[in-house]
Amino acid sequence: MDSLQYLIRKSSSNSNKNLDKLSKFFSQEELNKLSQKSVSIVGTNGKTTTATVLNNILSNRGLSTVLFTSPHLVSLNERIQVNKEMIKDVELDVAMQGIKLFEKENNIVLGYFESIFLIAAKKFLDEGLDIFIAEAGIGGRLDTTSILNSRTVCLTNIGLDHTELLGTTIKEILLEKIHVSKKVNNFINGSEVIHNEYKFLIKKSLQVEEEQYFLGFQKEELMNSLNKNYLKSNQETAKKTAEVILKYLQPKHFLKNDNSLLNNIHNTIPDGRFQIIQESPILKILDGAHNPAGVEAFFNLLEDRYKIDEIMNLDCYIGFNKSKDFAEMLSIIWLKDYLNIKVLEDDSFFKQHNTEALKQLFISNNKEFQKSTLKEFHLSKKPSILLGSLYLVGEYIKEYK
Repeated sequence: MDSLQYLIRKSSSNSNKNLDKLSKFFSQEELNKLSQKSVSIVGTNGKTTTATVLNNILSNRGLSTVLFTSPHLVSLNERIQVNKEMIKDVELDVAMQGIKLFEKENNIVLGYFESIFLIAAKKFLDEGLDIFIAEAGIGGRLDTTSILNSRTVCLTNIGLDHTELLGTTIKEILLEKIHVSKKVNNFINGSEVIHNEYKFLIKKSLQVEEEQYFLGFQKEELMNSLNKNYLKSNQETAKKTAEVILKYLQPKHFLKNDNSLLNNIHNTIPDGRFQIIQESPILKILDGAHNPAGVEAFFNLLEDRYKIDEIMNLDCYIGFNKSKDFAEMLSIIWLKDYLNIKVLEDDSFFKQHNTEALKQLFISNNKEFQKSTLKEFHLSKKPSILLGSLYLVGEYIKEYK
């Protein structure tokens, strides 16, 4: 398993800077096939949930799939699913031998994300499968997954995250993300806000016609409830994307006015997304919300699902990635006067923000600062939530679940 260990060691570096060379890993025929048979999922939040639900819908229809998502919570194998089964260590090891050869031939060192993505795409091609579902990383235009040039692109939503890389406005981030492909034939917009504000900009920028632009959300009467439940919203986006794929890419599997697409997928939400690990006798929830929009969506769903008296004095254990805008996330959390906030101590999880910096922000805002641990969350006999980072949620699952 030497090649697999080589891949794992890449996780500690940040060398995903070979976009101009990645296409050489494939023949032109393979690139054409990837473009025709892939769907790219882009957006700020909800990408993994949307991609996972989409994968289940298509699999239930008898289509063979590869699902590529990130990040993982426990094992990197989670990032590649072949027909809903995680890729095996031995398969990763064999695939990495090809990656090492490619690196040697081109005198480059691929990054962790780049390597795993190439493995996923090659697996899809070698197995001769129907659909490759690829969740983009941070951006779109300059993302590793952009080499697919997917004919079908799905947008979940846009928020202010990774602004140092993508731009400081919603418009700038939107344009970065939707240009994950230069060959868009079908575009699914899962955000009513983005649709209302930027529909014509999207169509003009991507050069798609009205019949190539689809709404991935429910209008009017259902929108109030969907706005409060980001999981249902992601499901609706996945459903519309599935309809488009089935109609235009896999017409033999398409049934007009089919209302069964969302049947039997209520248990397909990925871990770490409003994951209720215990509801009785004590409520405990894990959520990897890691930006202001995600945190707000989490509390919208929490307050929609539970009465205030059910969550009064709820312990909120928080930890943020050091690259995140923790000040704005805290400003949302502090508005929830039913919470008892506890900050995870340093070294609780990968890339954690320094606890001392958080402490100073609490003090400057006249907020009580309490330091805590993952073990305390696990052993607590009080209703509790763990919030702020998928890495944090993953660390908890690895240690205690």
